[in-house]
Amino acid sequence: MEDVWIMDSGCSRHMTGHRKWFSSLNPVSTKEYITFGDNGQGKVMGVGSVSLSTKLSLREVAFVWNLGFNLVSVSQLLDEGFEVRFKKGACCVLDAEETLVCSLLPFGHVFRVDLTSVSGPARCLVASPSADIWKLHRRVGHLSFDLLVRLSSMGLIRGLPKLRAEKDLICHPCRHGKMVAASHIPMSQVMTSYPGELLHMDIVGPARVASVSGKWYVLVVVDDFSRFSWVFFMEFKDEAFGFVRDLVLRLRNESHKAMRAIRSDNGGEFRNSRFENFCRDLGLEHQFSSPYTPSQNGVVERKNRTLVEMARTMLDEHRTPRRFWAEAVNTACYIANRIFLRAFLGKTSYELRFGRQPSVKHLRAFGCRCFVLKKVGHLDKFESRCLDGIFLGYASNSRAFRVWILEAKQVVETCEVSFDETMPCTTPAFELSGDDEEGTPIFEDEEGVVNDGDAGATTPACSSYPLSLRVQMMKEDPRPQPSSSLPRQQAQAEAGPAEDAGR
Repeated sequence: MEDVWIMDSGCSRHMTGHRKWFSSLNPVSTKEYITFGDNGQGKVMGVGSVSLSTKLSLREVAFVWNLGFNLVSVSQLLDEGFEVRFKKGACCVLDAEETLVCSLLPFGHVFRVDLTSVSGPARCLVASPSADIWKLHRRVGHLSFDLLVRLSSMGLIRGLPKLRAEKDLICHPCRHGKMVAASHIPMSQVMTSYPGELLHMDIVGPARVASVSGKWYVLVVVDDFSRFSWVFFMEFKDEAFGFVRDLVLRLRNESHKAMRAIRSDNGGEFRNSRFENFCRDLGLEHQFSSPYTPSQNGVVERKNRTLVEMARTMLDEHRTPRRFWAEAVNTACYIANRIFLRAFLGKTSYELRFGRQPSVKHLRAFGCRCFVLKKVGHLDKFESRCLDGIFLGYASNSRAFRVWILEAKQVVETCEVSFDETMPCTTPAFELSGDDEEGTPIFEDEEGVVNDGDAGATTPACSSYPLSLRVQMMKEDPRPQPSSSLPRQQAQAEAGPAEDAGR
């Protein structure tokens, strides 16, 4: 009976007496015994997980000394959210969505699964409920598991499956990319009444490594009401005015409600005659945070940290070179607009801005391997039909994916692509340079960026320097700034299309 697992409605927990089944086994800290039907007892030697196939897992399984059977507890399956139905001649296990997980046939007076005959994922006893949440966690830029479970239960996003809370889920890239000090007391209300009323803006950078297109800085703009965000990548700080001007004019054309103000710090890229004249002509109030008081512009400061954390985590997972930081930040912004809930309003930023729920069906794991269809006039009969590539995000103005073609060493936008999101990735996608060591910060002032959300005060990372000195160091730019007469590179598109076109 070593290869047979029996469904037992009188068993209090999953248990087996065969050590070979355990993929992981932890010793118990206290003495525990299992009482058998004949009043005999067996000592619990440990508790662990039993992986029966690549998609077959039982958790909290007791390893019981001298137990001659492998037992599956009906009550434990019910506690984990499954449904077990007994009918004449059959036993069915269903998940929370009433999808059939497993059918068991009678053997004598019991129902059993003979695991020697199990082949592939088609037949399984308990499909691991963590499989879907792990895949989605990676696709949405390593957002928290708790947020994903909450979003799935609220039904605010199209294409998001029903997920169940998992215990002890630890993502190592998240630990490397997101560990911070504790935050402060959050705000208790929404200060604006409609999208576009107030825009927060700030510049992050310079980066330690130039992006593929030669950019060093990223301008982050956040709408106060919806928390919808835009990112623009710049070679020089003084390019910020052009991006802000174009965005403000576009938002004014899109909405019949007036924009009231913009808010920034006192940096020279914001406090100058061009911004002053522009705001005066449009009747906008330009609000400035007090010197060395980033908490007064905390909305965008926290968004900065969230985007950088997401980007750093996505880069770290597949050891993607740091020169692709702009693509990672762009993708992080695209995901955040569709996933994050606006506090006190209970809707995503995307829905608050566009009036419809976002979709996540098209999301894929950043940095994964992919294959792009060759579109040339003539291919040899036995020539490969695709190009190897690395997934870098989503096109700004079309329903397409951005892919780095390894052979051509360039980014293309295409919808003719298939993905390999296998986890974990055992082969690095690129050859790494000296600037691409694991855990290397993306930006030189990365210690100063703070967390996203609706918390009130900012939270700089721990440092031996006092806060005022750290903020001053943040604002100092080691690279010379160009005069206004120097040519500027073409503006890079904001993160994600203005319309989702049903994706």
